[in-house]
Amino acid sequence: MRQVESERKFDIGEDDPLPALGGLLGVGQAREHRLRAVYLDTRDLLLVRHRITLRRREGGADEGWHLKLPRPDGTRLEVHAPLDAGPGRFLVPATLREEIAGVLGEEWPGGVDGVLLPAATLSTHRLEVDLLDPQGRVLAQLCDDTVTALPAGSTWRELEVELVEGEEELLDRVVDVLAEQGVTVADAPSKLARALGDRPRRVAEGEAASRTGPAADVLHDYLARQVAVILGREADVRADAPDAVHKTRVATRRLRSALRTFRRLLDREVTDPLREEIRWFAAALGEPRDAEVMKERLLAALDDLPADQLVGPVRERVGRELDRRHAAAHAALVQVLDSDRHRALVDGLLELLAVTPWRGRARKSAVKVLPPLVARAADRAELEWAAATEVEGEERLHLLHETRKRAKAVRYACEALAPSFGEGAARQAEAWESVTETLGGLQDSAVGTRWLRELERAADEAGEPTFTYGVLVGGERARACEDEQGGLSLVEQALESTTR
Repeated sequence: MRQVESERKFDIGEDDPLPALGGLLGVGQAREHRLRAVYLDTRDLLLVRHRITLRRREGGADEGWHLKLPRPDGTRLEVHAPLDAGPGRFLVPATLREEIAGVLGEEWPGGVDGVLLPAATLSTHRLEVDLLDPQGRVLAQLCDDTVTALPAGSTWRELEVELVEGEEELLDRVVDVLAEQGVTVADAPSKLARALGDRPRRVAEGEAASRTGPAADVLHDYLARQVAVILGREADVRADAPDAVHKTRVATRRLRSALRTFRRLLDREVTDPLREEIRWFAAALGEPRDAEVMKERLLAALDDLPADQLVGPVRERVGRELDRRHAAAHAALVQVLDSDRHRALVDGLLELLAVTPWRGRARKSAVKVLPPLVARAADRAELEWAAATEVEGEERLHLLHETRKRAKAVRYACEALAPSFGEGAARQAEAWESVTETLGGLQDSAVGTRWLRELERAADEAGEPTFTYGVLVGGERARACEDEQGGLSLVEQALESTTR
């Protein structure tokens, strides 16, 4: 459905009486509604900057998807779609995406930058009154709205008068009548503009959330970045485009880690089940990625061998077998993407951004709240590292694997803070990245050794020489020893760099 919207908004105090319209209009039927509107935009608020509004509204007579497009005369063309028109609760219907693309043209980005995410959520208690002419025809509607905006948590009251069958001049007369009673036209052009505050300016100027502002703002920006990657790369993941699975998998890890590291600021009854679903999806991403990594690793190791140590069709078997594993794992991943469980996960991720379940000190200053939580993550890494230095053999390898997981949590937490906290947090993130990359070599060696043994058995059953597989296993063990020693040293350096 398409219609032209013409309205005026007015500021009014929380306890002020509803103004009278004198002899201008009669008052008809009144209705009460509870509305919930989730407004969506790109992370850089491209729609807002082009005066385009996209929302998903629940409640009221016109619930559904609403897309408002600007017109030269100052009115807006409103395009509607049913609530269930999209592939999920918050994934935008294709018809509305096409409308937006038609308006923005070449400015409409693709991939991650074009993902439409919840930018604000407004809960409105509305008293809606019909305004009538002497014959009882509805010329306009007066809406008395009390609005609560998320994620800011601010509340205000406003009046809205929207034409139904009346002419534009009627709105001008309403403005005059209300002005006589001290009710002025609202400064903010829309509820969304008021909810966003100075965020459009901050985004336009490339500013991150302030470290002196709420911790929730810093974390929400980070969570949104990860969700944008997960959604924005889905088409590339399906097509098995280079690096798409890897980057999506990293985003799932960052997201899960943030929900754990900063769990004191979140309602865990909401986020813990979501973390488990993210873990499930990450595991599906891990299978094709592991085959991809192992193929690159083992073929590179073969390239480094002297010719006399390359015996039999090792390269062919490695490439063929790992290609087979990758193809099977990618096919299984596509099935996951097509599943109801994945669609529910996507809805859960978008709901997380729309109504983030903040608690505790989330609204307090980021500079006071977030660094102690990063320090706690570093303490957990230090405990595992200290325990690893006291033992040898398989037990040490297990504890270093745990150290790596804890180090990743610190690294991702520092990355979350870096845009707002600056170079110090970025340097700490780099220090912990060195730890995770080096200790990650231990895990890669363990996986590589296991897969080489499987390939060796298959080669033996086929009557092929197995000498080279043993050489490769020896190489993996040597690299593991180097990574073990290097990792222990790098953890110590990273701990020294982390403010606690």
